[in-house]
Amino acid sequence: MPSYAIVGASRGLGLAWLQFLSKDPNNTVIGLVRDVKKTKQTLVEEKIENVHIFRGDMADKKSLEAAATSAAEVLPSGLDVIIINGVYVTEQTNKMTVSDLAAQPDLLYKDMHTSLDVNVLGSIYAVNAFLPLILKGAQKKIIFISSGHADIELPVPADVNDMVTYATIKGAVNMIAAKYAAELKSKDVKVLSMSPGLVATSMNNNPSGEELAYFMKLLGNFKRIFPYWRATPLTPDESVGHQFNIIENLTMADTGKFLSHWGNKTWL
Repeated sequence: MPSYAIVGASRGLGLAWLQFLSKDPNNTVIGLVRDVKKTKQTLVEEKIENVHIFRGDMADKKSLEAAATSAAEVLPSGLDVIIINGVYVTEQTNKMTVSDLAAQPDLLYKDMHTSLDVNVLGSIYAVNAFLPLILKGAQKKIIFISSGHADIELPVPADVNDMVTYATIKGAVNMIAAKYAAELKSKDVKVLSMSPGLVATSMNNNPSGEELAYFMKLLGNFKRIFPYWRATPLTPDESVGHQFNIIENLTMADTGKFLSHWGNKTWL
């Protein structure tokens, strides 16, 4: 019976992962969220069953350790796959350039440090809390959800000069994944940093006119450097399906790599 833990499972891709994995009754599916009551209500509304929900906040190391202790009770054979999906990102700074942020040093400091605490340190704390269960599991896979924005060869050709904190921190997450891969390869643990593609989730619904114009410009830039792209975001289900195929086929040959949902460097 394969087992999966999704860290950051209350909405967006995390919720889509719960929905996707829970359809197979043979799977043991665990979701870590900040608000257990609210998430359980969402699961009822979405008719998602066969899921264990525990409180786990990536900004709270002790909550992640407590979640791992609780999860161990339903994972007698260990954990096969952990997916670190949780993320801190703020719209306030997303459209600012490096120079814009530098002109507001207090905002820059707060944004970078909060993002570092949650997205980088939180990822480390989550992995370390569940590592004993991963080592006990059969598949032994650790997946960090990253972003194509972390590719240093993307900003110039795509004219993407904003999303500074998000891209920087996701780049740091990629390095953490690589370091874990180097540390754990002797224990047959496979580690991957993976971009889910451009996904349409409830987190980016109902954009303003300004946001829509910005998004359309971004799509045009991406279409220029990825001419084969259909120029339509993936649905959460589509993205999760592609990601699952990559995870299922992950071997030690690809441990430590940063790949797309296609299993290569094609981000869209």
